[in-house]
Amino acid sequence: MIWSISGYKQFNRCERQWYYSNIVSHPMVKNDAFRKEVTVLSKLQTIEAWRGTIVDEIISRILVNAVNRKMPIKKDYFINQAMLAFDNQLEYAVFQKYRLPGSKLNDDPHFAALLDCEYGLDLSDDDLEIAKTDIRTALSNLLDNAEFIAYLQTSKRLISQRALVYPVDRFNVRAIPDMIAFFDNEPPHIFDWKVHTFGNVSYDEQLISYAVALYKVAASKPHSDFPANITEYKLSDYKLTEYQLLHKDRIKRDYEVTNDALEELGDKISSSIMEMYITGCHKKYSQLDAEKFSTTLFFENCLNCPFKRICKSNDHELRNSYLSN
Repeated sequence: MIWSISGYKQFNRCERQWYYSNIVSHPMVKNDAFRKEVTVLSKLQTIEAWRGTIVDEIISRILVNAVNRKMPIKKDYFINQAMLAFDNQLEYAVFQKYRLPGSKLNDDPHFAALLDCEYGLDLSDDDLEIAKTDIRTALSNLLDNAEFIAYLQTSKRLISQRALVYPVDRFNVRAIPDMIAFFDNEPPHIFDWKVHTFGNVSYDEQLISYAVALYKVAASKPHSDFPANITEYKLSDYKLTEYQLLHKDRIKRDYEVTNDALEELGDKISSSIMEMYITGCHKKYSQLDAEKFSTTLFFENCLNCPFKRICKSNDHELRNSYLSN
């Protein structure tokens, strides 16, 4: 079993949703129609989540590459690339190209799957325009911050969306920071991008979990592109920053790695792993059944759930129907 902050939040929100996302869904499944269908559904996003994905992609793919290669940062180019991705991915989602034979769920740069399109709901032109505006605003708020861009350009190397995995007892904990900046003579700096309309929630726990993962991986099995000096720094030296990209007036939140926060995170990881173990989250697909995982108690959690079509049906009957087709 692999534990993560986001995974446990999903498990707490709805155990059944976690089961479909983490046990049934699998990108390499070829001969099981039911699991293939669940894998497709697991990719569905709301428009709000999709806009954030595009912003993440532009930062991870273009900004990080430009800084690492010492290239100039041109905002217009970034915005144009984001709008091009928006149009291409929107077309992909509207025509549900992810359901075409031979479609690739992970490797196609145009890939997108939207809940509204999958469930036959009309995409509002107003909602799409708002999403476009939010993407422009988020990237502009970041790229117009000359001081921040100059700071990134002093880094030795930027790494984006890197999976960091370390063992806890018989399980693995995984964290995927949005970006890590390494420096010649400074501790690593971990960043988390948020494209949230209200931006009222603090994500200090998530960032601290990223710091712990980086520290443990660096101490045990450092990646080949980690700087040689990373083990010289204590965990408390690490810098953590959350960026609420839609809110220029309160865009940046810095956090510290404190002993209290580490103790709280450690307790949460231990207790939640035990809770998930008791439920059976460590078992294989063939050993489990959807009915072993309870559904959410709150109706609002169902509204944007990608698996609501399956969850409303009898799991055994649905599996058999896919096997017979």
